Amino acid sequence: MLEDRDLSMSRQLLNSSDANQVIVRRPVYSQVKFDEGYESRSRSGNKTSIKDKIKGLCSCRCSAQCCKNVLKRNFPFIHLLKGYSIKDDLPNDIMSGLTVGIMHIPQGMAYGLLAALPPVYGLYVSFFPVFMYFLFGTSKHISIGTFAVVSLMVGAVAEKGFAKYGSPVTNLTMTPDSNGTETLSNHGTADPIKLGFATMVTFCAGSMQLLMGVCKLGFVTTYLSDPLVRGFTTAAACHVFTSQITHVFGNYGNEARPSGVLKLIKMYEIFFRHITKTNIVTLITAVASMLSLYLVKECINVRFKSKMRMPVPIELIVVVLVTVISHFAELHENYDVAIVQEIPKGVPLPQAPKFEYLTEVITDSFAIAIVGFAVSVSMAKIICKNHDYEIDSNQELIAYGMGNLFGSFFNCFTSSASLSRSLIQDNVGGKTQIAGLVSCGLLLIVLVAVGPLFRALPKCILAAIVIVNLKGMFKQAFQLPSLWRVSRFDFAIWVVTWSATVLLDVDMGLGVGVLFSFLTVLWRTQLAYACVLGRVPHTDLYRDVKVYKAAQEIPGIKIFRFESSLYYANIDRFRDRLYELSSVNPSVLKRKKKKALNLIEKEAKKLKKEQAKNGIKMDESPNDITVEMTEEQGSAEISEDTTVHPTIPQAPISHIIIDCSSMAYLDTMGIQALSQVISEYKNVDVTVFLAQCKAGVREMMDTTEFYKNVDKGCLFLTLHDAVLQALQTRRSLLNEIILDSPNSKSGDIHVTEDAVDDKLDSSQQNGPKKSSGYINEAPDQQVAHCNTEI
Repeated sequence: MLEDRDLSMSRQLLNSSDANQVIVRRPVYSQVKFDEGYESRSRSGNKTSIKDKIKGLCSCRCSAQCCKNVLKRNFPFIHLLKGYSIKDDLPNDIMSGLTVGIMHIPQGMAYGLLAALPPVYGLYVSFFPVFMYFLFGTSKHISIGTFAVVSLMVGAVAEKGFAKYGSPVTNLTMTPDSNGTETLSNHGTADPIKLGFATMVTFCAGSMQLLMGVCKLGFVTTYLSDPLVRGFTTAAACHVFTSQITHVFGNYGNEARPSGVLKLIKMYEIFFRHITKTNIVTLITAVASMLSLYLVKECINVRFKSKMRMPVPIELIVVVLVTVISHFAELHENYDVAIVQEIPKGVPLPQAPKFEYLTEVITDSFAIAIVGFAVSVSMAKIICKNHDYEIDSNQELIAYGMGNLFGSFFNCFTSSASLSRSLIQDNVGGKTQIAGLVSCGLLLIVLVAVGPLFRALPKCILAAIVIVNLKGMFKQAFQLPSLWRVSRFDFAIWVVTWSATVLLDVDMGLGVGVLFSFLTVLWRTQLAYACVLGRVPHTDLYRDVKVYKAAQEIPGIKIFRFESSLYYANIDRFRDRLYELSSVNPSVLKRKKKKALNLIEKEAKKLKKEQAKNGIKMDESPNDITVEMTEEQGSAEISEDTTVHPTIPQAPISHIIIDCSSMAYLDTMGIQALSQVISEYKNVDVTVFLAQCKAGVREMMDTTEFYKNVDKGCLFLTLHDAVLQALQTRRSLLNEIILDSPNSKSGDIHVTEDAVDDKLDSSQQNGPKKSSGYINEAPDQQVAHCNTEI
């Protein structure tokens, strides 16, 4: 017996020098028997219904503890202050807050210019949203404020609105020049149309973020893969760089900034058309500033990072130094260098956004809200891992939404976390968002008292700061070679997103990137890998025969694996690959059988007519007349032998076992396709078993009509259980041969493999018996061994 031989082999393996053996003796389990023996239950049995959830949300259970929990959950700073140490944490937060606040000043002014607004509006963004994030945010280290990509997207919306509703001279006023004639000049006040679009898009983005946070939609960032975000931000950096080179060269034209498809190409066309108007003083000042910024950041701040308590605030130093030089050298008056001009003193009074622009900005607002959240929460997750705490993505959405909503009433454009400032806040030693309050205090001093002193600051300095800070985004392109080696799909997502963002526009590029990312997922599931599994000798392990040389296919049995869930998009792929790898197409085989039977019937009738013509009666004929036909010949020949056995096309296998371990779910069409495949193979005398089906898949089978045409006994716990049950069918045929043998009574029994094969062929030709051969009808003494020799 196979069991006795395997037990003997198992004992030998245990007595060998290698004692790391697994020997299991248990019954062969179908899924039905296993569920009955171990009390299976539905996964959804303990789930709360939607009705109960709504009832729980609407029910009022007011108590002191309940109010405390609500406050702690919605205002995380309460929990933060509870364990705050003034002695240990406050000095670090003050130092970190001052450092980040110093960075806020030049970056806020530079990114305000990037948002198509005067620089002072960037300072507003560095103040109001930061305070709101302190109240509602869960990250202790990120720095909220201006961010290049988000500022660029807001600027694009403002420029589009200005091109549609504005006038080239809307924000210019008449001032007398040195000769007494009136000329047009800009006094730093924002154009009302640009400001209206910027605040309205901020209001909408904040509302969307707040609504998503309340609805617990913090998981949406999972749909923005890392290659997509990196490709998008790198392309956005190209747009940012292009928007700033005009300030670097000082060759301003009277043409409006282009927008839409091929925006970048149009901007370069305008730039090179006015290249002859380059202001040499502006260009020299900008280049000298960029060199200073780059050398100090790379050669001092990075190299001596571990030795310095805080990095050299080179941006603020350059801003102050060039402002002083510009003021005393009168660069604007003598060399026509564009400067910031008047900066309003104090904080703006609250005013409602321009709701008449709501329909104009709704789609752009969604893209800005998603990008701002994705960048911010990604930065927060990176830093929180280094400090062993967790953030709440849903609460982060609420924090960003409240910051943007509140800021939109104080002339702020959309805020986001900054990578450079967040890393500085962490590296300098910041412990909590108290550092954000300190930076707010510093910004308040600047807005109230120091702001007007930056009147003579050249705009090219702000452009230089923006361009130097793009270095990290451009360096992301160096990851492409490694991405190509690791995953061609991720490489394609990066390149497609980058190309679409550069050639189309920022908002359209993001949409194309997300769509293409979804298509790659569909592509991978629709064209999923399929293979035939073989058994590793002396084990219950089954592996891909193409990957493992030791894996051997079992004669008469095909084990098929489809490495994807089965749903409407890939059912054709599943069916085609199953037919191909099993070498049995039931439709083709059925047609060949029907053709053979028709030929047999035709030749039998022909022979009957010939016998009747010769005066021979069929019942007197001693010969059994049959027809022999091969698949290749496609014709029949009448044999003159006394007995000729018919040859009808048969399947080369008796069982197909489908490994369902890779199928996470099945939709209704997947269930229908699986049922159809089983029925089709049953019609050509091939039994299909399903093994290792997940609980969700089995529940889907229960809720549909899958078991209406399919026996539950075709489901097995493991592949090895299904294989042993398939082999048991062959052994049952062997026992039947033994019992039918004329020598069985005398005990002298000799059964050859040919006899088994003949019996198997005979059973297939006579059609399936009532007994399906499933474990439900098998004897209880069936035993599965990990070392069973097949």
